[in-house]
Amino acid sequence: MIKVKVGCDIAEIKRFNKLDSKILNKIFHKNELKNLKAESLAGLFAAKESCKKVFNNLNWHDIEIKKKRNGKPLLVLKKDKDVLNYDLSISHDGKYAIATVIFLIKKP
Repeated sequence: MIKVKVGCDIAEIKRFNKLDSKILNKIFHKNELKNLKAESLAGLFAAKESCKKVFNNLNWHDIEIKKKRNGKPLLVLKKDKDVLNYDLSISHDGKYAIATVIFLIKKP
């Protein structure tokens, strides 16, 4: 059986303007911190939160968001969740960043 699961999150961009390095390192991978713009961090945070809403037992570092050459976000889950496929979208507008993730999951 295949199940579809959806996660969505929105983050206020200004919350990411002045985070200290301790908090940044708790939430984000080193590679995710290459771009410290608040807009980018808010989008990554929303994407990670979207995944955590689908899989309740994930930690921040179990989820890594990379970018393909065309800019599309690429999701890397550190724990096997029987994910057959996924689609992740991150968007920014004005004061907010939003992310939605859809998973196709193989259920026994």
